[in-house]
Amino acid sequence: MYYNLTAIILKRQDFRDDDLLVTVYSREVGKLTLVARGGKKILSKLAGHLEPASLSLLNVASGKSIDQLTGARMIKGYRCIKANLDKSEASAWLLKLVNDLTLENHQDEQIFGLVEKYLDFLEKKDEDYEIVKLSVGFKLLALLGFNPVAKGELKFNQEIDFLIRNSMKKILENKKLNIKKLNIILNSELNTLT
Repeated sequence: MYYNLTAIILKRQDFRDDDLLVTVYSREVGKLTLVARGGKKILSKLAGHLEPASLSLLNVASGKSIDQLTGARMIKGYRCIKANLDKSEASAWLLKLVNDLTLENHQDEQIFGLVEKYLDFLEKKDEDYEIVKLSVGFKLLALLGFNPVAKGELKFNQEIDFLIRNSMKKILENKKLNIKKLNIILNSELNTLT
């Protein structure tokens, strides 16, 4: 059976001689690991479309144990992210988080949308990475069913709730957030989960 996926590439790793294992988060089925036969070859048609922090349209064939990529076309390459070390680190942080905290074949369009919006933001903006990371980290925890507001320190619950419920524009306009303390709370929460 053949099917198509709109997916964000989370990571890729070597597999066998010329193949790659590609982990993606797709709009249609959630996280999935696929094999790209010949993906490491210099002349591979797939390789350029399978870079981490890319949004690609993937053609997939069902396999016995692992599905196989038969084609790929990049939709968004996020060149500015890949050309900037700070942006690359910020995107790699979320991609690793999504990979570590999500299960395979558990589709959630909100998580897909959150990751895509985060990458779009990083692509366009040149500042405020820390506050954006805080926001997306708490939003991801909330989407996964962990209630960071209930587990956070009482005096910071309103700030955490504000980060979860509001748009990036509103969050960036708020100058009263205690970024240092919120960062400690988020990292503590993530360390218990990963």
